[in-house]
Amino acid sequence: MTPEEQKLLVERRKCFDGFLEELCPVLHEFAEDLQLPNPPMILVEPDDYVAPIAQFMRDQIVGEDDRIWVITRLAYFIGEVLCKRLEGCWFLNDWPETRYFLRYVVGQFGAGTRPNVMADPFEAASEFIAHPPGRNLGKFIDEIEAGCRV
Repeated sequence: MTPEEQKLLVERRKCFDGFLEELCPVLHEFAEDLQLPNPPMILVEPDDYVAPIAQFMRDQIVGEDDRIWVITRLAYFIGEVLCKRLEGCWFLNDWPETRYFLRYVVGQFGAGTRPNVMADPFEAASEFIAHPPGRNLGKFIDEIEAGCRV
């Protein structure tokens, strides 16, 4: 690990608790902004919100001014769906030999998944909004999940 990577690892470890603390209110507010029923439940049963968020995102044009806002919310959401479906959690990837080194990822999944598999919800959200209108969030998440399974 380079000195720069070591420094970044220390910084990201310090920020991880704040990252997790931000996730819940941001997702709750996202559900409220979209006027979805019972917004707190997005954290308990995120799968119940895939269809309405997919419908909202299907034909959205995401401009540069809104890009970070949308990616952040979609990343938190995608991560929570995967954590719930695959019995995993968010963590800071500190494995230098992996693709997502030094990123906040979801992984440490339960049975039925490939060993040490992880997904970067921020990369996924960015990729998703790059798709042209007509995109399907439910199918997109299902594909990520399938890639994590044995």
